[in-house]
Amino acid sequence: MDTQRNWTRYIAAILLILTLSLSARTWSTVKASTAIADSKVKRIDAFITQQMQKHGLPGLALALVEGDQVIFMKGYGKADETGRPVTPQTPFLLASVSKPLTAVATMQLVESGKVELDTSVQRYVPEFRVADPIASNKITVRHLLLHTSGLPTTACDTRSNAQSLAEYVAELQTVELVSPVGARHMYCSGNYNILGRMIEMVSGQSFGEYVQEHIFVPLEMQQSFTSEGEAQKAGMAQGYQWFFGLPVPTHHRYNPSQLPSGYMISSAEDMSHFLISQLHGGSYAGVNILSAEHIHVMQTPGTQRGREGGYGFGWVIASFGEVPSVWHDGVNANYRSLLLMQPETQRGAILLMNSFGIVAYESAYKEIEGGVVRMLAGLEPVESTQSVGGVYFLIDLVLAVALVFVLLPLLRMKKWHNWLAQRQQAGNLPGTRVHLRVACEIGFALVLLIGIRVFIVTGLGAQSWHEFFTVFPDFVLWIWVFAFVVFSTGVIRARLVQSLAEPSDKGS
Repeated sequence: MDTQRNWTRYIAAILLILTLSLSARTWSTVKASTAIADSKVKRIDAFITQQMQKHGLPGLALALVEGDQVIFMKGYGKADETGRPVTPQTPFLLASVSKPLTAVATMQLVESGKVELDTSVQRYVPEFRVADPIASNKITVRHLLLHTSGLPTTACDTRSNAQSLAEYVAELQTVELVSPVGARHMYCSGNYNILGRMIEMVSGQSFGEYVQEHIFVPLEMQQSFTSEGEAQKAGMAQGYQWFFGLPVPTHHRYNPSQLPSGYMISSAEDMSHFLISQLHGGSYAGVNILSAEHIHVMQTPGTQRGREGGYGFGWVIASFGEVPSVWHDGVNANYRSLLLMQPETQRGAILLMNSFGIVAYESAYKEIEGGVVRMLAGLEPVESTQSVGGVYFLIDLVLAVALVFVLLPLLRMKKWHNWLAQRQQAGNLPGTRVHLRVACEIGFALVLLIGIRVFIVTGLGAQSWHEFFTVFPDFVLWIWVFAFVVFSTGVIRARLVQSLAEPSDKGS
């Protein structure tokens, strides 16, 4: 009996030692993994801090997720002119990062059997139609989700007169499709505004109420809004635009008629909850907003997107910073956003910035976003020596020199007039040469403005100079000043030529 007890104690001791050993090994593994994660996060934090100082950006909010956990959140810079600091809870305008949220809302209705992907949108939104009635009936829910409806960017995503989704849809009746329905991917925010109207018609709720009840509440997104007024009460970040190298606080019209495609408002912390649900089969904190099957469908390419990558339902499936990713970015006149997942590492990031400008985008935002994405995947960031201020200095210098050359003929007009008068008195007036110069100056100014107008419509998708100005205020101002000076020079020159000709006409 004693021998049996001794053996029992011996075996128990061995089991205890093995258990402690395994526990220690498991703990050390977790500890090591956490240390690696902490090291990675500290590098990303230091990288963004350095980038904010280098480029002089107003504000930025960041959240990183790994697995089903938020591993890091932080705000950088200022939220407004008072110097109020950005925090992970600061609401930002999401711009086109709104689209994955609208896609989830659509797929919830698909999952509940209220909507079918390959059914004509007119079944759910009878008033929807474009200029071609046959094509109107062919456009399905899937086409809208994939941006393959044929709706053109230049005609459907900036309906300035609309105040609601119903009015937005009504204004599409004169729009001509630029490709056959389903033929190719053509990114157009209007597709998602139509989906928003469909959600209203099917659910019997306003789009904002539906998103609040079925996405924001279950995902505990307490700093997310579908109303600018409510967001401002909660401390929404002020937007900034770059103006000749300086970030200037600006406010642009909040457009509820484009809420589903680009006007939802949220914080980095809240969007990290949404990211986790996308990484974990529609589940966050034990609550499912969508099945894993439909989450997978959303993140699967349904159409080719340009030469590389594809587009799913509200997601771009393509490399970002040379890292295989599922992502969507957003651009507004004074906000920039990026929502990204790395399926291979089960990591994700949300970056929200309260400023925008094309120079800043090329020289700062790309560097920051690409660096964060690469570091999150264990790669080194690709950094540039150029800053926003440095690039703008060179641009401003070139523009200043060009303006001097444009102003010189105007400043020397009196001298030119005296020369012309002398030539006339000598009976040697170079008429052809003078008239050709006048025509070139006036014609150059008109061709410049008309040419750029055509470019912004066909190349950039803007519909007016005002819309172009909201995105590129500094360059549009310079273009108009440049054209005005050249045009004025030509007109003044023509008037002087005419005044010299008048006495001789009267004498004859």
